[in-house]
Amino acid sequence: MSCSIPHRILRDVVRRNCLARKITGLAATYMSSAKDSGLSYQAAVCTELKKPLVIQKLSLLPLKSAEVRVDVHYCGVNFADFLVCRGLYQEQPPIPFTPGLEFTGSVLEVGPNVTAIRKGDRVIGVSYFGAMAEQCVVDHTMLWPIGEEVPYEVAATLPVSYGTVILALQHRAKTRPGETVLVTAAAGAAGLAAVDFASHILNTKVIAAAGTDEKCELAVQKGAVASINYTTKNLKEEVKRLTANKGVNVVFDAVGGDIFKDAFSSLAWEGRIVVVGFAGGNIPSVPANLLLLKNVAAMGVNWGRYKHEDFPTFSKSIMSAVQYCQEGRIKPWVGAVYKLQQCNFRASFVRTQCSDARERSTIFAMSSGQSRCAVAVIRVSGPASSKTLIRLTGQRALPPARAAALRPLLDPGTGERLDMALVLWFPGPRSYTGEDCCELHVHGGPAVLSGVLQALACSPGLRPAEAGEFTKRAFLNGKLDLTEVEGLGDLIHAETEAQRRQALRQMSGDLGHLYHGWSERLTRCLAHAEAYIDFSEDDNIEEGILDQVDSDVRALQSEIDLHLHDSRRGERLRDGVHVAIVGPPNAGKSSLLNRICQKPAAIVSPTAGTTRDVVEMALNLGGYPILLSDTAGLRETCDPVEREGVRRARERLWQADVAVLVLDATELLSERRTNAVLPFLGDHLSRVTVDGSDEHQAEASSALADSIVVCNKTDLIQLEERDKLHLVLEEQGLHQVCLLSCKTGSGFDDFLCLLGEQVEKMCGNPLAGSPSLTQARHRLHLHNCAQALTEYHHYRELDLVLATEQLRVALRQLGKITGKIGAEEILEVIFRDFCIGK
Repeated sequence: MSCSIPHRILRDVVRRNCLARKITGLAATYMSSAKDSGLSYQAAVCTELKKPLVIQKLSLLPLKSAEVRVDVHYCGVNFADFLVCRGLYQEQPPIPFTPGLEFTGSVLEVGPNVTAIRKGDRVIGVSYFGAMAEQCVVDHTMLWPIGEEVPYEVAATLPVSYGTVILALQHRAKTRPGETVLVTAAAGAAGLAAVDFASHILNTKVIAAAGTDEKCELAVQKGAVASINYTTKNLKEEVKRLTANKGVNVVFDAVGGDIFKDAFSSLAWEGRIVVVGFAGGNIPSVPANLLLLKNVAAMGVNWGRYKHEDFPTFSKSIMSAVQYCQEGRIKPWVGAVYKLQQCNFRASFVRTQCSDARERSTIFAMSSGQSRCAVAVIRVSGPASSKTLIRLTGQRALPPARAAALRPLLDPGTGERLDMALVLWFPGPRSYTGEDCCELHVHGGPAVLSGVLQALACSPGLRPAEAGEFTKRAFLNGKLDLTEVEGLGDLIHAETEAQRRQALRQMSGDLGHLYHGWSERLTRCLAHAEAYIDFSEDDNIEEGILDQVDSDVRALQSEIDLHLHDSRRGERLRDGVHVAIVGPPNAGKSSLLNRICQKPAAIVSPTAGTTRDVVEMALNLGGYPILLSDTAGLRETCDPVEREGVRRARERLWQADVAVLVLDATELLSERRTNAVLPFLGDHLSRVTVDGSDEHQAEASSALADSIVVCNKTDLIQLEERDKLHLVLEEQGLHQVCLLSCKTGSGFDDFLCLLGEQVEKMCGNPLAGSPSLTQARHRLHLHNCAQALTEYHHYRELDLVLATEQLRVALRQLGKITGKIGAEEILEVIFRDFCIGK
């Protein structure tokens, strides 16, 4: 049976009644472990070749002395399982039989001679078929322990795919760090594992070859430095171009046929080609004279035979895969997950739809929020969208694309009318997700929504969407990059006008275009540097090419440094400016908070020390977000509760972006303080906020200069005294001073204007100049990028090869921001904060 790529479907048999969904080029099957009596269990049974599998209850068999019974959680179903169920595999078990070679689960029972494994242990196992069931019995030597840090579904990807890769690249090919490895079928299960293992464990340069651009992009995200679509480009010629005619050191081939021939011809002197499959339909053959031309070696890896011929090596490959996974050095990908009852998947589904990272199930959710409303929007995305829309509307044809049409919505089961709705049809790829999509604009009453959502849930092939899953699919289909995704998330959560403007600018791609531009310039520098390394001895390189690279790197480094040193404007605008109200007890801090909030947010009392904890309020000040904090009065105290409040107030003060120091105006008018207000304030601030040392007094004076000083209770002093106080404060350099009365409101508008100006200055205009950093992860990756560019200059005179590697590191850090390189470890963090239906 032919298959373009060897793929697997993972089958979960955990008792949990939910679907595990991940991003991957693998598929998975989830099975419910509904045991009723304990004397039997359910299994997928092949009762006749080339016929659908049947779910049957099987009787429990007694354990032999060295056997172990495992409660199977996930079963990896390889392409061999499809072949054996069709009678096309080299080993054929007697009918009836249960397929399934690899599985994960927890130990239920152990034989009397088993001492190394105990009941309840988490294990990964290999069987001679029989794993596609709720329970599996195997010899104890076929089980390996797994740690809590490795999810069952991830562990189920390890034995066959990663075991094969480790045997092929490490044991057979003896691949060395720094070598170049060509991986064919790079988006398949073994191919992705090969890219992952070769890149992150063996530290090689991986060239990925696959049949579509999407699969090539997936392999690059997994760690490949370059990719080749061998359906549109000549594999041999592309390898020559990428390796400067040197060829590759190792080929990992899972295709066979013509692809094998091109890959074989791409080997360098003393190269090695390892054949792990022949999905192309033809078993590869190698004439002996071709081996002699470049002194190359051709070898095969039969994963299953190692169990019988070299078990220590077989076991070591699986243990190594588990160890690398537990250490986080490899990151297997898991895809769609099915229940045991959905065991009759098609091999064509595995070949064509589970070979890349895009999920193919059809999802639905409300996109307009959950509250009662006049009109609610329900979104559907995936390959079954068209059939679903036809079934719900009772029409024979779809409505015109991207045009609203009034249609009745019918219950597919009963034919009952659920609502009259506006329906829109968006055929892919011209849709939000890049897939076929439809939208149902229905009346927003709870009964209508419940009826329509129930009808969708009962439709075949549909499932409820996870949070952010529509946007995740848009990203995976190239409709958005990660910066645009984050901009969309910020837009959804924007509460102020300035936040909306910044989010819209980021969502429109301004920030992504800036980073893409830097990536292109850095790529050009990297290409020139590598060209100099490879061709300088042939005098084929223009003079001064390295000088130009050095100049471009310096210019780029300067731009990145300037971008980083933006006083966190974008992050402050996104998260809010932290404003702390501090001062001595009974100065009017809580009164000022209540006046700003226009409600009694904090308790006000003439008793000193009323506020013991930090009181926070989020506000919109002139279109900018602020997080306002009222704090305990700063003073020395013996009360342990108040002392803790003072500690928190001091901590909040030093964390604040803006400090508002509230003082009692009547206390500042004594004769001994009027002539030395600034020294008094500096001494007072250092004494009540820290420890009064000379160092902290200097810090306090600096903080005072950047703070807003509020002299409260001006209603208790005469007008001429107020003017005198204001004049004295200005003469001593305190220009951010407000004289006000929280009781009467006098001077309060001037204070709001001053605070608003400072907040606006800190956040800046989100539409002016270059786009600002908005995410902490952007700052981290840019910092790492700038550090790598600095290392480039350090290594430049020592070793150009090492210097060039720093350019590659810098490029990878930029790629992580937009999701072009190494996005898998941050996707969940980004998408988990989205609402359902977005």
